Amino acid sequence: MLWYYQDGMRTDLKSPHINRPSAIATLLVFTIEMRRNLWLRDRAYVNRNALGGLYTYVEFRESYFGILDMIKLAKRTSVVLITTLLSISGAFAASGNSADLLKYIPADTPYVFASTEPLPSELADRLEPTVDGILQSYQQILRYVIAEQAAKISAEEEGAEKAEQFSGVAEEFLTLMSLDGIRGAGIERDSAFALYGNGLLPVLRLELSKSALFDAAIERIENKADKPMLTGEASGQAYKYFDAEKLKLIIATLDEQAVITVVPSEFDESQIALALGVKRPATSIKKNKKLSAIGKEYGFSDYFTGYIDNERIAGIFTGSASDSDKELFAALGVEPPELTEVCSTEIMASARIAPRIVFGYSDMTGQQVTGAMIVELRSDIAEGLATIPAAVPGLGTDPGGFMSFGLGLDLLALREFYEGRLDAMESDPYECEDFAELQAGVAKGREALNQPLPPVVYSFRGFVANIEDIQGMDMTRKTPPESVDASILFAVENAEALVMMAAMMDPQIAALNLIPDGKPVRLELAQLAEIVDDAFAAMSENALSVSVGAGAESNSAELLLADSPDPAPFMSMSMDSARYYSMVGEAMSNTPPADDETEQMPEEIRSAMRDIMVLSGSMYDRMSIDVRFTERGIEIGTMMKLSEK
Repeated sequence: MLWYYQDGMRTDLKSPHINRPSAIATLLVFTIEMRRNLWLRDRAYVNRNALGGLYTYVEFRESYFGILDMIKLAKRTSVVLITTLLSISGAFAASGNSADLLKYIPADTPYVFASTEPLPSELADRLEPTVDGILQSYQQILRYVIAEQAAKISAEEEGAEKAEQFSGVAEEFLTLMSLDGIRGAGIERDSAFALYGNGLLPVLRLELSKSALFDAAIERIENKADKPMLTGEASGQAYKYFDAEKLKLIIATLDEQAVITVVPSEFDESQIALALGVKRPATSIKKNKKLSAIGKEYGFSDYFTGYIDNERIAGIFTGSASDSDKELFAALGVEPPELTEVCSTEIMASARIAPRIVFGYSDMTGQQVTGAMIVELRSDIAEGLATIPAAVPGLGTDPGGFMSFGLGLDLLALREFYEGRLDAMESDPYECEDFAELQAGVAKGREALNQPLPPVVYSFRGFVANIEDIQGMDMTRKTPPESVDASILFAVENAEALVMMAAMMDPQIAALNLIPDGKPVRLELAQLAEIVDDAFAAMSENALSVSVGAGAESNSAELLLADSPDPAPFMSMSMDSARYYSMVGEAMSNTPPADDETEQMPEEIRSAMRDIMVLSGSMYDRMSIDVRFTERGIEIGTMMKLSEK
């Protein structure tokens, strides 16, 4: 979820702080949200798309299509729901002839997410049964949502027939929410897939086993809506569409591919032909090999690679919009902010601090899936951030157990980095009025840095917590655990001085007689007696560890000697996937209604939600994530080890 890094930059750096042009910020969130829906979490592509598509449609209907008749609503429901399905299947699909797919993608596209190689059969075989189970659980949830919406429609004047049509369209969609249904629509597990921008306009392109199967699926949904979609032709290519006044959602099949895109209603035949790929771009990403270059630089495989060009997107709002983008603004009634030359220049300079976000899989086998996303940063910013992480014993390794997490940072290096950003903003201040608030924050930053802090604060280097086991905790009722087996380590320069300071304030700590020899010392603290039988502490010159529960004595000493990866991560987390998601699922299913809810969700729906979480977690044995600051930028790596079950 990279947009909050963007927000963080706004505070700490002379950075992509595109405050006034809210359209830019909105677009960045939109494009990254599309990536989030499609990338990296194999277990979650269904979770994030299926309900999201339906709820988005319902809200869209209420706000935008309320003035239209129900037949149009049903027709549009069919398109939105089938588009959601294609997004789901695209996330699971890989690629058969992806090189052909890439020739349709403009070289200057601001974003692209493409699968360019089929998933290994061993991996797909292992994931498919679980994915099908998740889809079945989502059918239960969606039927509940559909029934609720149909009841609302039925209560409207002459709404009974409209509600019946709505339900019929939605039910037809639900028949596609299975692997058999998806394949029945011509979408195989080795179908190539790409989501990219024709300018800002999104285009989804999928390879099909047979175009006729996809066309038949669309036709069945049209029949349920009791009215066919409108038809058009662009450079000899037929397509279907529905007209949402200012926009058209177009569906076409060509070259054994399904193409779904949104274009302004004012687009002429030539513009639609370009959006569909009937007219190919003068230069494509197949020709300029941009995705291949990203894969080579970052070690990504061809299973999935993509990027978001922040600089290109910012340029659209600062004078570099294409004709199609201008048409889109006009269709939506959106006027990009009129910027002075100074503001345009400074916005573009800010965008160049984090010019691009790239992501992809590096390894996909029957045993594990690894991937990464990288926020590329300007070299001086990247070099400054790279000084901040600090080595912490055990951080960045997976000790097993229920969960491990922690962070490592050199607070003095962080202060120096922040001072450097303030210095830069003082020597070369923002002149654009849109950055006035950010520029005014320099004085507040200086004031904060001048506040005195105890030297011990700057000796802190981070922590790591390992939770081996936890029993009796009820997240729903917020009850504490009955027992815990866990260890925590604090990395501190001159740990002995810190303990001596604490000993002066607490006689119990003084009585421990902790010395930096790495040997465990039993903790006799009343605060711990209620939940743990054993508690030990151990100290080295630069770390203090505390362990409780089973194996506490040995764990406290061993944690001090744990490896520290090089380069050190800034943050790291690993977990037992099945247990974690099972715990979350139980909490979801047992959560009482919120204050603004009149009744609790039906038990069968809560059970389906729990099943989705349990099934999602069951696909993997272990999951881990590391955040590193490198010379390239902010690198977020993930590893998902598949379950042996």
